[in-house]
Amino acid sequence: MLEGEIVSQSKRSKRSFALAATVLVAVGLGGTAVATAATTGQTHHGVPSGQSNHPSSNSRTIYASKVAKVVPLDPPSPVFGHITLLEGDAFGPNGELYFVDLTAAPGTSKVFRLNLKTKKTTAVYSDQTSGFSSLQFSPADGKIYLTDFSNGDIDRLNPDGTGFTKVFSGPVEGRTMVPDDIAFDKAGNMYITDYQGDNWNPIGRIVRLDATGKNPIVLQGGLVAPNGISFSPDFSTLWVGELTIGQEDHFTLAADGKSFVAKGVGMRANVGLNGFDSNTVDAAGNVYQCVPGAGTILIWNPNGDLLKTVVVKQSDFPLPGQTTVTNLAIKKGTTDAYVTVGGPNGGYIYHFKALAKGIAQSNGGGA
Repeated sequence: MLEGEIVSQSKRSKRSFALAATVLVAVGLGGTAVATAATTGQTHHGVPSGQSNHPSSNSRTIYASKVAKVVPLDPPSPVFGHITLLEGDAFGPNGELYFVDLTAAPGTSKVFRLNLKTKKTTAVYSDQTSGFSSLQFSPADGKIYLTDFSNGDIDRLNPDGTGFTKVFSGPVEGRTMVPDDIAFDKAGNMYITDYQGDNWNPIGRIVRLDATGKNPIVLQGGLVAPNGISFSPDFSTLWVGELTIGQEDHFTLAADGKSFVAKGVGMRANVGLNGFDSNTVDAAGNVYQCVPGAGTILIWNPNGDLLKTVVVKQSDFPLPGQTTVTNLAIKKGTTDAYVTVGGPNGGYIYHFKALAKGIAQSNGGGA
Protein backbone atom coordinates (compact mmCIF):
# COMPACT_ATOMS: atom_id res chain seq x y z
CA MET A 1 0.00 0.00 0.00
CA LEU A 2 1.33 3.47 -0.88
CA GLU A 3 1.95 6.06 1.83
CA GLY A 4 -0.90 8.30 0.65
CA GLU A 5 -3.27 5.35 0.71
CA ILE A 6 -2.27 4.50 4.29
CA VAL A 7 -2.95 8.03 5.53
CA SER A 8 -6.23 8.17 3.63
CA GLN A 9 -7.28 4.84 5.12
CA SER A 10 -6.67 6.16 8.66
CA LYS A 11 -8.79 9.23 8.00
CA ARG A 12 -11.57 7.10 6.53
CA SER A 13 -11.40 4.87 9.60
CA LYS A 14 -11.78 7.85 11.94
CA ARG A 15 -14.59 9.24 9.79
CA SER A 16 -16.41 5.90 9.80
CA PHE A 17 -16.03 5.67 13.55
CA ALA A 18 -17.34 9.21 14.12
CA LEU A 19 -20.34 8.62 11.89
CA ALA A 20 -21.06 5.22 13.42
CA ALA A 21 -20.91 6.72 16.90
CA THR A 22 -23.58 9.28 16.00
CA VAL A 23 -25.81 6.88 14.11
CA LEU A 24 -25.56 4.21 16.79
CA VAL A 25 -27.25 6.33 19.41
CA ALA A 26 -29.56 8.10 16.97
CA VAL A 27 -31.21 4.82 16.02
CA GLY A 28 -31.13 3.45 19.55
CA LEU A 29 -28.75 0.56 18.90
CA GLY A 30 -25.87 -0.70 20.97
CA GLY A 31 -26.00 -3.11 23.85
CA THR A 32 -24.49 -2.87 27.26
CA ALA A 33 -20.78 -2.11 27.16
CA VAL A 34 -18.81 -4.72 29.03
CA ALA A 35 -15.38 -3.85 30.41
CA THR A 36 -13.01 -6.70 31.14
CA ALA A 37 -9.99 -6.51 33.39
CA ALA A 38 -7.43 -8.49 31.44
CA THR A 39 -5.18 -8.78 34.46
CA THR A 40 -7.82 -10.17 36.79
CA GLY A 41 -10.41 -11.78 34.55
CA GLN A 42 -13.20 -9.77 36.19
CA THR A 43 -16.12 -8.45 34.15
CA HIS A 44 -18.33 -5.47 34.94
CA HIS A 45 -21.30 -4.01 33.12
CA GLY A 46 -21.53 -0.38 32.09
CA VAL A 47 -24.46 1.77 30.97
CA PRO A 48 -26.40 0.93 27.79
CA SER A 49 -25.16 3.40 25.18
CA GLY A 50 -28.47 3.68 23.37
CA GLN A 51 -30.60 4.75 26.32
CA SER A 52 -31.20 7.98 28.18
CA ASN A 53 -29.34 7.86 31.46
CA HIS A 54 -31.01 8.79 34.75
CA PRO A 55 -29.43 8.90 38.21
CA SER A 56 -29.84 5.68 40.12
CA SER A 57 -28.46 3.93 43.15
CA ASN A 58 -25.77 2.30 41.00
CA SER A 59 -22.63 3.24 42.92
CA ARG A 60 -20.46 2.43 39.93
CA THR A 61 -21.94 5.29 37.84
CA ILE A 62 -20.85 8.93 37.91
CA TYR A 63 -23.04 11.39 36.01
CA ALA A 64 -21.07 14.26 34.48
CA SER A 65 -22.62 17.75 34.58
CA LYS A 66 -22.66 20.38 31.84
CA VAL A 67 -20.29 23.31 32.30
CA ALA A 68 -20.92 25.23 29.07
CA LYS A 69 -21.66 25.00 25.39
CA VAL A 70 -18.41 26.27 23.91
CA VAL A 71 -18.69 25.79 20.13
CA PRO A 72 -21.77 25.79 17.85
CA LEU A 73 -22.45 23.01 15.36
CA ASP A 74 -19.73 23.03 12.73
CA PRO A 75 -20.55 22.93 8.98
CA PRO A 76 -20.72 19.46 7.42
CA SER A 77 -17.29 17.89 6.98
CA PRO A 78 -16.37 15.46 4.19
CA VAL A 79 -14.34 13.51 6.75
CA PHE A 80 -16.53 13.49 9.88
CA GLY A 81 -20.05 14.33 8.76
CA HIS A 82 -22.27 16.99 10.35
CA ILE A 83 -21.04 17.10 13.94
CA THR A 84 -18.73 19.14 16.13
CA LEU A 85 -15.74 17.12 17.29
CA LEU A 86 -13.85 18.69 20.18
CA GLU A 87 -10.57 17.26 21.47
CA GLY A 88 -7.48 17.77 23.57
CA ASP A 89 -8.49 19.76 26.61
CA ALA A 90 -5.62 20.85 28.87
CA PHE A 91 -5.11 23.54 31.48
CA GLY A 92 -2.87 26.44 30.50
CA PRO A 93 -0.56 28.50 32.73
CA ASN A 94 -3.35 31.07 33.16
CA GLY A 95 -5.66 28.43 34.69
CA GLU A 96 -8.00 28.43 31.69
CA LEU A 97 -9.04 25.26 29.88
CA TYR A 98 -7.75 25.02 26.31
CA PHE A 99 -9.20 22.70 23.66
CA VAL A 100 -9.32 22.16 19.89
CA ASP A 101 -12.11 21.76 17.34
CA LEU A 102 -11.15 19.06 14.85
CA THR A 103 -14.17 19.75 12.61
CA ALA A 104 -13.80 23.54 12.47
CA ALA A 105 -14.20 25.00 8.99
CA PRO A 106 -11.15 26.41 7.17
CA GLY A 107 -10.36 29.94 8.29
CA THR A 108 -12.27 29.65 11.56
CA SER A 109 -10.81 29.16 15.03
CA LYS A 110 -9.26 25.76 15.65
CA VAL A 111 -7.98 26.42 19.20
CA PHE A 112 -10.04 27.88 22.06
CA ARG A 113 -9.78 28.60 25.76
CA LEU A 114 -12.56 28.56 28.34
CA ASN A 115 -12.65 30.68 31.49
CA LEU A 116 -14.30 28.30 33.94
CA LYS A 117 -15.43 31.13 36.23
CA THR A 118 -17.15 33.30 33.61
CA LYS A 119 -17.93 30.44 31.17
CA LYS A 120 -16.59 32.68 28.41
CA THR A 121 -14.97 30.98 25.40
CA THR A 122 -12.20 32.83 23.53
CA ALA A 123 -10.82 31.98 20.10
CA VAL A 124 -7.04 31.50 20.25
CA TYR A 125 -5.83 30.43 16.80
CA SER A 126 -7.22 29.91 13.29
CA ASP A 127 -5.87 28.82 9.93
CA GLN A 128 -6.98 27.36 6.62
CA THR A 129 -5.59 23.83 6.59
CA SER A 130 -5.01 22.25 10.01
CA GLY A 131 -7.06 19.56 11.68
CA PHE A 132 -5.94 19.40 15.31
CA SER A 133 -6.75 16.28 17.31
CA SER A 134 -5.00 17.13 20.59
CA LEU A 135 -3.47 19.97 22.55
CA GLN A 136 -0.98 19.80 25.40
CA PHE A 137 1.41 22.14 27.23
CA SER A 138 5.06 21.15 27.27
CA PRO A 139 6.85 21.16 30.64
CA ALA A 140 10.01 22.18 28.76
CA ASP A 141 8.83 25.58 27.53
CA GLY A 142 5.19 26.03 28.68
CA LYS A 143 3.98 26.35 25.09
CA ILE A 144 1.03 24.65 23.37
CA TYR A 145 1.86 21.60 21.26
CA LEU A 146 -0.71 20.40 18.74
CA THR A 147 -1.09 17.22 16.71
CA ASP A 148 -2.21 18.08 13.19
CA PHE A 149 -4.14 14.93 12.38
CA SER A 150 -4.96 16.16 8.88
CA ASN A 151 -1.40 16.95 7.75
CA GLY A 152 0.87 14.73 9.85
CA ASP A 153 2.61 17.58 11.68
CA ILE A 154 3.42 18.60 15.25
CA ASP A 155 2.92 22.35 15.76
CA ARG A 156 3.68 24.81 18.56
CA LEU A 157 1.94 27.99 19.78
CA ASN A 158 2.26 30.50 22.56
CA PRO A 159 -0.71 30.36 24.98
CA ASP A 160 -2.02 33.63 23.48
CA GLY A 161 -2.10 32.09 19.97
CA THR A 162 0.97 33.84 18.59
CA GLY A 163 4.24 32.32 17.44
CA PHE A 164 2.91 29.43 15.36
CA THR A 165 5.77 27.07 14.50
CA LYS A 166 5.87 23.70 12.80
CA VAL A 167 8.22 21.65 14.97
CA PHE A 168 7.95 18.33 13.11
CA SER A 169 6.83 17.38 9.64
CA GLY A 170 7.64 14.60 7.23
CA PRO A 171 7.95 10.82 7.23
CA VAL A 172 9.08 8.63 10.12
CA GLU A 173 10.88 5.55 8.85
CA GLY A 174 9.41 6.15 5.40
CA ARG A 175 5.83 6.84 6.43
CA THR A 176 4.03 10.09 7.31
CA MET A 177 2.42 10.01 10.74
CA VAL A 178 -1.24 10.53 11.53
CA PRO A 179 -0.51 12.04 14.96
CA ASP A 180 -3.42 11.79 17.35
CA ASP A 181 -2.35 12.36 20.98
CA ILE A 182 0.82 13.43 22.83
CA ALA A 183 2.16 12.62 26.29
CA PHE A 184 5.18 14.54 27.65
CA ASP A 185 7.78 13.15 30.01
CA LYS A 186 9.36 15.39 32.65
CA ALA A 187 12.01 16.66 30.21
CA GLY A 188 9.45 17.55 27.55
CA ASN A 189 10.15 14.62 25.22
CA MET A 190 7.03 13.76 23.22
CA TYR A 191 5.39 10.34 22.99
CA ILE A 192 2.89 10.35 20.12
CA THR A 193 0.26 7.89 18.95
CA ASP A 194 0.38 7.41 15.18
CA TYR A 195 -3.28 6.69 14.42
CA GLN A 196 -3.02 4.22 11.55
CA GLY A 197 -4.21 0.72 10.81
CA ASP A 198 -7.20 -1.43 11.57
CA ASN A 199 -7.88 -4.91 12.93
CA TRP A 200 -6.77 -6.55 9.68
CA ASN A 201 -3.87 -4.21 8.93
CA PRO A 202 -2.26 -3.23 12.26
CA ILE A 203 0.27 -0.59 11.26
CA GLY A 204 -0.24 2.00 14.01
CA ARG A 205 2.79 3.17 15.96
CA ILE A 206 4.08 4.95 19.04
CA VAL A 207 6.68 7.55 18.05
CA ARG A 208 9.05 9.47 20.32
CA LEU A 209 10.36 12.95 19.51
CA ASP A 210 12.78 14.86 21.71
CA ALA A 211 11.73 18.13 23.34
CA THR A 212 12.74 20.12 20.25
CA GLY A 213 10.69 17.92 17.89
CA LYS A 214 13.71 16.12 16.46
CA ASN A 215 15.23 12.63 16.47
CA PRO A 216 12.11 10.49 15.84
CA ILE A 217 12.16 6.94 17.19
CA VAL A 218 9.49 4.32 16.53
CA LEU A 219 9.02 2.67 19.93
CA GLN A 220 6.27 0.29 18.87
CA GLY A 221 4.54 -0.78 15.68
CA GLY A 222 1.84 -3.27 14.82
CA LEU A 223 -0.94 -1.42 16.65
CA VAL A 224 -4.59 -0.93 15.72
CA ALA A 225 -5.39 2.80 15.46
CA PRO A 226 -3.58 3.82 18.68
CA ASN A 227 -5.20 6.90 20.15
CA GLY A 228 -4.96 7.87 23.84
CA ILE A 229 -1.56 7.90 25.56
CA SER A 230 -0.70 8.77 29.16
CA PHE A 231 2.20 8.28 31.56
CA SER A 232 1.82 6.52 34.91
CA PRO A 233 2.37 8.71 38.01
CA ASP A 234 6.09 7.83 38.18
CA PHE A 235 6.62 8.31 34.41
CA SER A 236 7.97 4.75 34.10
CA THR A 237 5.16 3.35 31.95
CA LEU A 238 2.67 4.40 29.28
CA TRP A 239 -1.00 3.50 28.91
CA VAL A 240 -2.07 3.42 25.24
CA GLY A 241 -5.62 2.85 23.96
CA GLU A 242 -6.13 1.06 20.63
CA LEU A 243 -9.35 2.55 19.31
CA THR A 244 -11.14 -0.03 17.22
CA ILE A 245 -10.34 -3.10 19.35
CA GLY A 246 -11.10 -1.53 22.74
CA GLN A 247 -7.73 -2.45 24.24
CA GLU A 248 -5.58 -0.62 26.81
CA ASP A 249 -1.90 -1.47 26.34
CA HIS A 250 0.78 -1.08 29.02
CA PHE A 251 4.39 -0.31 28.02
CA THR A 252 7.36 -0.05 30.40
CA LEU A 253 10.09 2.34 29.30
CA ALA A 254 13.83 1.88 29.47
CA ALA A 255 15.67 4.31 31.74
CA ASP A 256 16.55 6.59 28.80
CA GLY A 257 12.95 6.56 27.50
CA LYS A 258 14.05 5.46 24.04
CA SER A 259 12.73 1.90 24.03
CA PHE A 260 10.25 -0.40 25.77
CA VAL A 261 11.54 -3.12 28.07
CA ALA A 262 8.16 -4.74 28.81
CA LYS A 263 4.82 -4.83 27.00
CA GLY A 264 1.38 -6.13 27.90
CA VAL A 265 -2.38 -5.68 27.69
CA GLY A 266 -3.83 -4.10 30.80
CA MET A 267 -7.55 -3.93 30.07
CA ARG A 268 -10.08 -4.68 27.34
CA ALA A 269 -13.70 -3.68 26.82
CA ASN A 270 -16.49 -4.96 24.60
CA VAL A 271 -17.39 -1.60 23.08
CA GLY A 272 -19.45 -2.77 20.09
CA LEU A 273 -19.31 -0.15 17.34
CA ASN A 274 -17.62 2.31 19.69
CA GLY A 275 -13.92 2.52 20.58
CA PHE A 276 -11.18 3.90 22.81
CA ASP A 277 -10.28 7.57 22.29
CA SER A 278 -8.08 9.65 24.60
CA ASN A 279 -7.16 8.70 28.15
CA THR A 280 -5.59 10.12 31.30
CA VAL A 281 -4.42 9.08 34.77
CA ASP A 282 -4.75 10.49 38.29
CA ALA A 283 -2.39 10.59 41.30
CA ALA A 284 -3.50 7.11 42.39
CA GLY A 285 -2.62 5.65 39.00
CA ASN A 286 -6.24 5.12 37.96
CA VAL A 287 -6.76 5.07 34.19
CA TYR A 288 -9.62 7.09 32.64
CA GLN A 289 -10.57 5.90 29.15
CA CYS A 290 -13.00 7.85 26.95
CA VAL A 291 -15.44 5.74 24.91
CA PRO A 292 -16.96 7.98 22.23
CA GLY A 293 -20.15 6.62 20.77
CA ALA A 294 -21.13 5.27 24.17
CA GLY A 295 -20.88 8.72 25.77
CA THR A 296 -18.93 7.25 28.68
CA ILE A 297 -15.55 7.15 30.41
CA LEU A 298 -14.31 3.91 31.97
CA ILE A 299 -12.18 4.21 35.11
CA TRP A 300 -9.89 1.33 36.06
CA ASN A 301 -7.32 0.98 38.81
CA PRO A 302 -3.81 -0.12 37.72
CA ASN A 303 -4.75 -3.76 38.43
CA GLY A 304 -7.48 -3.61 35.79
CA ASP A 305 -10.53 -3.49 38.07
CA LEU A 306 -13.32 -1.31 36.68
CA LEU A 307 -14.09 1.16 39.47
CA LYS A 308 -16.57 3.59 37.91
CA THR A 309 -18.24 4.54 34.63
CA VAL A 310 -18.72 8.24 33.91
CA VAL A 311 -21.86 8.97 31.87
CA VAL A 312 -22.87 12.02 29.82
CA LYS A 313 -26.68 12.00 29.97
CA GLN A 314 -28.28 12.12 26.53
CA SER A 315 -31.41 13.69 28.00
CA ASP A 316 -29.38 16.94 28.25
CA PHE A 317 -29.54 17.46 24.46
CA PRO A 318 -32.31 18.19 21.93
CA LEU A 319 -30.83 15.89 19.27
CA PRO A 320 -29.69 12.31 19.95
CA GLY A 321 -26.11 11.21 19.33
CA GLN A 322 -24.23 13.71 21.51
CA THR A 323 -21.89 10.92 22.55
CA THR A 324 -18.51 11.93 21.16
CA VAL A 325 -16.79 11.94 24.56
CA THR A 326 -13.21 12.25 23.37
CA ASN A 327 -10.80 13.66 25.94
CA LEU A 328 -10.43 14.83 29.52
CA ALA A 329 -8.09 16.65 31.87
CA ILE A 330 -8.00 16.60 35.68
CA LYS A 331 -6.90 19.93 37.13
CA LYS A 332 -3.63 19.51 38.99
CA GLY A 333 -4.04 19.31 42.78
CA THR A 334 -7.83 18.91 42.56
CA THR A 335 -10.35 16.22 41.64
CA ASP A 336 -12.04 18.46 39.06
CA ALA A 337 -12.15 16.62 35.72
CA TYR A 338 -13.26 18.33 32.52
CA VAL A 339 -14.42 16.45 29.42
CA THR A 340 -14.79 17.44 25.76
CA VAL A 341 -18.18 16.33 24.40
CA GLY A 342 -19.21 16.64 20.75
CA GLY A 343 -21.97 15.62 18.38
CA PRO A 344 -24.85 17.08 16.33
CA ASN A 345 -25.70 19.68 19.00
CA GLY A 346 -22.31 21.41 18.92
CA GLY A 347 -19.39 21.23 21.36
CA TYR A 348 -19.61 21.16 25.15
CA ILE A 349 -17.40 20.93 28.22
CA TYR A 350 -18.62 18.63 31.01
CA HIS A 351 -17.36 18.15 34.58
CA PHE A 352 -17.17 15.33 37.10
CA LYS A 353 -15.24 14.55 40.27
CA ALA A 354 -12.27 12.28 39.65
CA LEU A 355 -11.38 9.49 42.08
CA ALA A 356 -8.02 11.05 42.99
CA LYS A 357 -6.25 14.36 42.42
CA GLY A 358 -4.83 15.51 39.15
CA ILE A 359 -1.08 15.53 38.50
CA ALA A 360 1.07 16.69 35.58
CA GLN A 361 0.22 13.49 33.73
CA SER A 362 -3.49 14.31 34.08
CA ASN A 363 -2.75 17.29 31.84
CA GLY A 364 -0.73 15.35 29.27
CA GLY A 365 2.47 15.62 31.26
CA GLY A 366 2.40 19.40 31.05
CA ALA A 367 3.34 21.78 33.83
